[in-house]
Amino acid sequence: MADQYDVVVLGAGPGGYVAAIRAAQLGLRTAVVERQYMGGVCLNIGCIPTKALLKNAEVAHTLQHRAKEFGFSFDNLKLDYPAAFKRSRQVSDRLVKGISFLMKKNKIDVYDGTGTLTGPNTMAVKLNDGKEATLDAKNIIIATGARPRPFPGVEFDEKKVISYIPAILAENPPKSVVIIGGGAIGVEFAYVWVNYGVDVTILEMMPHLLPNEEPEVSETLEKAYKKLGVKFQTNAKVTGIEKTDGGVRVRSRAGNRWRPSSAWWPSTSCPTPRASGWKRPACS
Repeated sequence: MADQYDVVVLGAGPGGYVAAIRAAQLGLRTAVVERQYMGGVCLNIGCIPTKALLKNAEVAHTLQHRAKEFGFSFDNLKLDYPAAFKRSRQVSDRLVKGISFLMKKNKIDVYDGTGTLTGPNTMAVKLNDGKEATLDAKNIIIATGARPRPFPGVEFDEKKVISYIPAILAENPPKSVVIIGGGAIGVEFAYVWVNYGVDVTILEMMPHLLPNEEPEVSETLEKAYKKLGVKFQTNAKVTGIEKTDGGVRVRSRAGNRWRPSSAWWPSTSCPTPRASGWKRPACS
């Protein structure tokens, strides 16, 4: 027999869990179906852990380059990236527990599993514990978010050609990396990694880093990154990525080549395809 609800929300990211809380506050019997990340990409493998790593990188930068200015003196400074990673996970986990608490506080039923629409008002849920559930709802909200979009012709192996997920969940940074794209995500991780000694190169196809921002912002950032040691090329359209025994080979339209240990394509522009049961645009 199906469980009956006024509202079922598929996806517990910032869009989904907020909608569920508001529905419950309005007196509607509400359920949330979430396959993996309560709180979504943002809290688990996106904004929150990234900002925690950025804070660590800021402190690392200050100690390496501005210690005397701030009144610090020491010998043999050692930077511990695994400790920074551990802190980022603790920050993330604390906030995720907060979302779970809000679900209980607002009497929202949570189904840990994969939901598939089977009709206008029904959803089949394959629970993570192997069981199944059927939900009937007067209203269904689809809030399944997005997933990494692979570079054309090259699939992520999450070792040499990586998406944002292993970049955030890696306990150790890469030895060297080419970041394909100088948008917000790319420049953030460039800052994190370069302050922990990684050889970082950003390739951006537009005339400036952060091409969606005001030109003054881009110019200021570029000056700062040159001083910091982040290498970057603009007007550099990447045309190919090849995996090699030692890492990857990245080619640009101008014929330039780079051979880092890994290539990072920080793109998240595809709708999450799994389990929705509705027609979605192609991921390309």
